[in-house]
Amino acid sequence: MIGLDAAISQPRLVATTTTRDPVSPRRLRDGQAQFAKRVRQKVEPSAEYCSFLEFTTGTAKRSGGVRRPHFHSLWKGLEPEQAAEVLAVAREVWGRIAGATVHEVEEIRTPAGAAMYVASHHQKESQAPPKSWGPVRRVRPSRGYYGAPAPALREQAVHAVHDKRFRHALERAMVEADVPEDVIAEQLARPVVRGGVSVVRVREIGGRMVEVMGDAR
Repeated sequence: MIGLDAAISQPRLVATTTTRDPVSPRRLRDGQAQFAKRVRQKVEPSAEYCSFLEFTTGTAKRSGGVRRPHFHSLWKGLEPEQAAEVLAVAREVWGRIAGATVHEVEEIRTPAGAAMYVASHHQKESQAPPKSWGPVRRVRPSRGYYGAPAPALREQAVHAVHDKRFRHALERAMVEADVPEDVIAEQLARPVVRGGVSVVRVREIGGRMVEVMGDAR
C-alpha cells in the first residue's frame, strides 16, 4: 500500500525517532502525537505522516539487554530543506518524552525509495514489539496521509501480492516442465487476467505444453 500510494503522492522525508528512557505504550503514542503536532505548528501545517513502530533487539553492547522502541515515519507536505527543522522538533519532543536526542531525518528521492525503506525497516520478526506489550498497532498513517482511498489501495496491494505469487508458481511449473526459456519469458510478460476461468488452445511437444495459442473457440 505504501509503495502504491508513493507513486500517487510521494513522501519527501523520513524521520527515525528513538527512545532512551523506559516508556509505556500509551506514553509512546502520546509522544508520536506530540511530535506530529509540533511539526505542524513549527514547520508545516499541512504535513502528513505514516509511522512504523519497531523495537531494537537488545543485543547491542550498550543496550544492557533492554529492547527500546523507535519510529520510522514517512512525511508528506515537507520539503528536503526542512529536514533540519523536523530534526530539531524530534530532539525537543523525544528528549522530553523519553530522554532521547539521537534522531535522523533524511530525504526520500523516489517513490521506489519509500517502498524500499519500508520493506527494509518494517515487519522484521526480531524487531517486533515484546509480547509483554500485547497487541500493538505498528502502522499508523495520519488521516490525510494516503493520496487515494485506503480500501482501493488495499485491494491493489492484495492483487499485486497475488500476481507476484502466481508468476513465481507459473515460472516454477514451466521450468520443471522443461519449457524453453524464450517461451517462459513470453508467458511471464503477459498481464495476469482476472475474472474467472478461460479455456485456451495450447501447443504441446511430447505431451508437454510449450505455448498458449489463444482462446479456444
